[in-house]
Amino acid sequence: MKLSKPIKLLAVAILLFVILFATSKMPSIAEWYIVNIYPLLAVALSFFSALFPFSLFDIFTILAIIAFVVLIFLMLFKKIKRSKALYIIAYSFLFIIAYFYFSWGFSYFRKDFYTRCDIQKSEYNAENFKMFVKNFVDDANAAYVDIDRIDKNDINKKIEQQYEKLKDVLKIKYPNGKRQPKRMLYEFLHTKIGVSGYFGPFFNEIHVNDFVLDFEYPFTLAHEKAHQFGVASEAECNLFAFIVCATSNEPQLCYSAYISTIGYVLNNYQKAFPEDYKNMLADIDSKIINDLTTMSKHWLEARNQTLSDAHKVVYDTYLKTNNINSGIKNYSEVVNLLISTYNIIIK
Repeated sequence: MKLSKPIKLLAVAILLFVILFATSKMPSIAEWYIVNIYPLLAVALSFFSALFPFSLFDIFTILAIIAFVVLIFLMLFKKIKRSKALYIIAYSFLFIIAYFYFSWGFSYFRKDFYTRCDIQKSEYNAENFKMFVKNFVDDANAAYVDIDRIDKNDINKKIEQQYEKLKDVLKIKYPNGKRQPKRMLYEFLHTKIGVSGYFGPFFNEIHVNDFVLDFEYPFTLAHEKAHQFGVASEAECNLFAFIVCATSNEPQLCYSAYISTIGYVLNNYQKAFPEDYKNMLADIDSKIINDLTTMSKHWLEARNQTLSDAHKVVYDTYLKTNNINSGIKNYSEVVNLLISTYNIIIK
């Protein structure tokens, strides 16, 4: 019996839903896929996208939006049947969702960092947290270096060397394809909403905003590379970036690790011990405080608050839909990961 188009569409949608639901509820399936299948796709996609100096992900996004708008206009002006237009839109939507998850998105459903790396999660208590913050601040002060210029190609090579060196510690497949960073095609818009970098899963591409300050760049690049290794959690990518940069013999990488994460540590400390916050702040090198002020001013002056707020709502919803229950707050959860790993990996 020949099935009608609506029935076929419904069958495809149900099948995709079942696959995604099963994978989200059984992390071992997602883990197996990311460890065994995803690296093959990462190699193929990243080698293909590396042939182009521009972002294929950004081009695809623009073309997809244009195609959608054109299709809507054709439907409104009756140049194409409404049923056909809606059928094309629905099938395209399902294809994009399926391609996203099979090309990388299953990373959201895999086992967490503690399970993958066989590391015991530290129980939070005031004494442990204060001790961690003291050690972190002391190490941040020692790591300070005045970064007035960087060689981005050299930084990229050194981060790659660190990932290769730490592949067993981080439980990643190396090399897992290419990770040459690309510029954003609509960088102006991303700057307005405060995006420093992103990973384009459709073509396995790394993007870093040129607006990023030099002392932020190594950490930002290492964070986006972590995504390419099949890590979806923003907190875990922050942890990977910190470990990769902080354990490097390159002072610029090491300082970038601390200046890029100390803000999360300070925010958590202020919430936990508001009465002691000023005393702790006084222990931080004034040059680091100046860099934090410069970084905050740098991004705030360029930001459009309306666009930034809208982006936060959309991205928060996106993360929560994809198994990151804390949403955009997930970035700051790197502190919990650092407490559990700092003395094991960094020291």
